[in-house]
Amino acid sequence: MKDDNLFMVFTKFSDLHILIEGDKMNFRNDVSGEIISFEQALELIKNSIQDEKEDELFYDSFIKQAPTQMAQEIIRHIRDEERSHNQILRQLYFEFTGQLLPQEQITNDNQVSTNYQTNLEKAFFGEIGAVQKYRKIMSAMPTSVSYGLLMSIMTDELTHADQFNFLLNR
Repeated sequence: MKDDNLFMVFTKFSDLHILIEGDKMNFRNDVSGEIISFEQALELIKNSIQDEKEDELFYDSFIKQAPTQMAQEIIRHIRDEERSHNQILRQLYFEFTGQLLPQEQITNDNQVSTNYQTNLEKAFFGEIGAVQKYRKIMSAMPTSVSYGLLMSIMTDELTHADQFNFLLNR
């Protein structure tokens, strides 16, 4: 039986096999770990909601250490965007599952070092890690709206990393 809408592409560069059905591509044997299932994406979204809240609390405490008004404003802006990301992710999770997640019960114990430079480095690498996580989640998004929302969050995280890099090099 021949199906004109179904064929497989084998790349010579990796073990990645791409099954193309009509206008949809399914990746098999993804050795990069970049392509995840929708269920895995939902779990990462759920985890990201907590991560964004933890970041918000970390930055809220970290603002007080900033040595200049400009640094305080940068960190405050980043904190506010993390808060917004939390709400966007909650909405996406609800739209995909029909479940409202309870508000996080997180304390800020032992998250903030007394060393400003150490906290800048932690924030910088945290934002880089978030970019990598959101890139994976994006690969499993079923709609252009959800993809676009995650792209917005991911580009914010890239900007945050740039801003922390700026502060690290002042």
